[in-house]
Amino acid sequence: MVDVWISRLRPHALASASLGIDVGLLIVKLVTAFLTGSLGLLSEALHSGLDLVASIFALLGVRAARKPADPEHPYGHGRAENLAALGEGCLLLLAALGIGYEGVMRLSSGRAEVEATAYALGLLAGVVVLEASRATVLLRAARIWASPALAASGQNRLADIGSAASVLGGLVGVRFGLWWADATAALVVAALIARAAGLLIYRSADILIDRAPVGVEDEVRRTIAGVAGVRRVGAVRVRRSGGRLLGDARVSARPTLSVEGARQLSQEVRAAVERAHPDLDLAIVVEPQSAEDDLVERVHATAARQGMIRDLHNVTVEREQDGSLHLSMHVKLPGHMTLDAAGAASEELERRLREEFRGVSRVDVHLEPLEPTLVSGADVTAGRGDLAVAIRRIVEAHPDVLRCRDVELSAREDGIVAHVVAEMPGEVSLERAHAVETELEERLRRALPELSEVVARAVP
Repeated sequence: MVDVWISRLRPHALASASLGIDVGLLIVKLVTAFLTGSLGLLSEALHSGLDLVASIFALLGVRAARKPADPEHPYGHGRAENLAALGEGCLLLLAALGIGYEGVMRLSSGRAEVEATAYALGLLAGVVVLEASRATVLLRAARIWASPALAASGQNRLADIGSAASVLGGLVGVRFGLWWADATAALVVAALIARAAGLLIYRSADILIDRAPVGVEDEVRRTIAGVAGVRRVGAVRVRRSGGRLLGDARVSARPTLSVEGARQLSQEVRAAVERAHPDLDLAIVVEPQSAEDDLVERVHATAARQGMIRDLHNVTVEREQDGSLHLSMHVKLPGHMTLDAAGAASEELERRLREEFRGVSRVDVHLEPLEPTLVSGADVTAGRGDLAVAIRRIVEAHPDVLRCRDVELSAREDGIVAHVVAEMPGEVSLERAHAVETELEERLRRALPELSEVVARAVP
């Protein structure tokens, strides 16, 4: 029930309420300390004054951390909370040193005038109850909203409980004639404050100097390695910023992956990491990695590094009897290039391939023009029913074809293009299906010369 109630609030509203409580406690403790002459109560008042400053830090830190990223702060403002927690720790440490010094001086003097009044004892008992409630709310809120500033404020409240209880014990001792009890309680308060301050400074400084959260990088690495398409996981770095984690990772994939493919792989990696670590904002860099034993892939990777080459296909790597390699391939270049320029590009590709592969005896590069981005055409299937029937008859005459599913005829500037869909058994290998497609295209061009081009497609 408490968590449900807290979740309905806003972090800065809770920090504002805590700030108001600190103002009230500071006034009450100061007045009581001057009336009783208690160093313990004065240390408590000073502690509350620092709590007030710390609450201001927490409020400002929470508000700043919730601001969205901007051009000057591309990673957001999450570290404002860590900086606020560090400032709170430094203030607490200074308070502890001051209280400790005064306590030692009073004990050294051998005498102290302190009035342990009933209202002072009642005030301290009420402070213990109040701070226990406040610490519970702040720590639960810090867990719900992942707020370091609220967590620091909650830890400070826990220290307040111990210090108030110590001062209460000191005043009780004074009532029983132990004049040194108040100063001793002040030293206990100083020690508690110093311990809390040290923990706050240590944890906040750790985050501000980008110490990696324990175990997170290894978990992220294992998650990324399980994503299909990732060949190797390189450097992974994760750091904390406020209540969130920021990180980056380098992953290797096949070098023939397109830009769109690399973007899709990055999205899949981020989605997998987000499922395991919802609070982590991860940047992905995709790098190429060739499989050393996949020679065709290495040919594609080498060509991809030559920006002029737009398309590479029909790659064959042949190992000769003497162990040397014979490489052949089809390369597409812009159609407006001169043969001299295309030849120079082919020679550059050959040079790079000979550097990539040792023992290459021959490289054959078949040059082709890139297709135009857009061509004009018209569907003439209905008007050329005789031609469509002839195409179906030739296709279905092939022994490996079950039936001709579809024929479309397109009239273009250089003639009629036939698009043919042939059904084949699903268990046929892709290699055999491609061979049948090639055979159908050759048969149709020979039998029907008016076809300028044939595109055959095999489907199960």
